Amino acid sequence: RRRSFFTDEKEYGLLERFLRPGDWALDVGANVGHYTMRMAEIVGPAGRIVAFEPIPDTFALLTENVRHAAHANVSLLNCAASERTATVGMEIPRFPDGLENYYQAHVVSGAAGLTILALSIDSLALPAVRLVKIDAEGHELPVLHGMRKLVERDHPVLIVETSPGG
Repeated sequence: RRRSFFTDEKEYGLLERFLRPGDWALDVGANVGHYTMRMAEIVGPAGRIVAFEPIPDTFALLTENVRHAAHANVSLLNCAASERTATVGMEIPRFPDGLENYYQAHVVSGAAGLTILALSIDSLALPAVRLVKIDAEGHELPVLHGMRKLVERDHPVLIVETSPGG
């Protein structure tokens, strides 16, 4: 609400170097929208941010944050990105106190507590994309496989979170 989000993630501070007004960008694993909203400010009304967030509770917060910030240049997708379009299972781990840890929700193979839709980014008819930020809690490689054609076509800047040792 105060637009005072701060992070020590170096790439967040470099977004203005990578994006220009009118650009399109993707935020895969948007969470509550810190990157989404900053990118939306940079690309301005002529640009567009497509934000993917699969967890319904987190997606509700993302939606409200984008609405409150009045960013009409953001498209929100309540789904995951993956190598193909399908339904996938997701688990939301718990903190030691029992509360759900939405920041570490992740795709799992087999049955899970939550079934969500996953899309291949290449299945979307997107115009040229300048930047893709991916924070998919261990599912980054399938996301990249699902956007192979986009990467070959546009050569976007890729910001990909990786886990230590992974």
